[in-house]
Amino acid sequence: MSARIDRFAALSVALAAAVFAIDLMLPLGVAVAVPYAFAVLLAQAAAPRWFGPAVAGLCLVLTFAKMGLVPDRGTTELWKVVANRCLAALAILVTAVLGVLRRRAEAAARAREAELVRVARLAVAGELATALAHELNQPLAAVYLQADLAVRMGGASPELRAALDEIAMQARRAAQLVRAMRELVRREPAARGPVSVNDVVERVTRLLDWKARRAGAVVTVRPADPLPLVYGEAVRLEQVVFNLVQNAIESVAERPAGPRGVEVSTATDGEWVLVRVSDTGVGLADPERVFEQFYTTKPDGMGMGLAIARSAAEAHGGRLTARALDAGAAFEVALPAYREEPA
Repeated sequence: MSARIDRFAALSVALAAAVFAIDLMLPLGVAVAVPYAFAVLLAQAAAPRWFGPAVAGLCLVLTFAKMGLVPDRGTTELWKVVANRCLAALAILVTAVLGVLRRRAEAAARAREAELVRVARLAVAGELATALAHELNQPLAAVYLQADLAVRMGGASPELRAALDEIAMQARRAAQLVRAMRELVRREPAARGPVSVNDVVERVTRLLDWKARRAGAVVTVRPADPLPLVYGEAVRLEQVVFNLVQNAIESVAERPAGPRGVEVSTATDGEWVLVRVSDTGVGLADPERVFEQFYTTKPDGMGMGLAIARSAAEAHGGRLTARALDAGAAFEVALPAYREEPA
């Protein structure tokens, strides 16, 4: 590819030089615009975007330089000679502008093609989500029922009962997530209502406690009390907070040395309820790009978690932002506070 691009660049410069040499010997007049325009078109195929306009500028200089070096008036009046050269220059300029516009159009077409590929991948992901939701529903129900039956049978130690209760609770939560995913894909209206953000944070941190212990991370929760409720889908809000806390734990796990801390706090800012997740991990190179679909820095990541989290926050009338810290990163979810209308 680079050899092909270099060949186009060399050919365009060589052609411009050859045309100038011929123009010095023969009175080409306005006809000089044709080979010069072809040289500009060849230069447009070179990789650097500036190369095409640069060759066009060179051709313009050569077009008028010939008049000073070897006048081609003969019996032709001066104004006609100048007019011919100006027409040639105009043709070169038009060719250069059209070449630039063509390159921009090709870049836009490639961007649209890439967007269509992303949309197709999302469509496939939606079909897979529907299939997974259907296949996982029954096994999750069986896990929940078996754990609940084991608890009711008795004879288990308090530690085993606590573990079985946790299994039943997480199986029920997984079933709710599957149901929410299915409703999202099928565009069914989901159940909404007042949600306690502090309860959401508590459930998520309890669920990820094992992951934090394995990563050697210390998760600190600082809930605001009192904290207004928000209105929305509890399961989807759990997904948002779950994704942020899980990413924070994974980020501090990648740190070879130093403190491995994750802080989850809630607060209010006027009519907004805030959830902040900060960590002392590896940080963010580009805080805004992390929300792009399929953008990931993880070897086994899909690049969809934060994009889905931001979409869920915006679906609740809120926002999700990120910023880099001196040591780590911070994410903030802002959701409108729920105010119950008087009857």
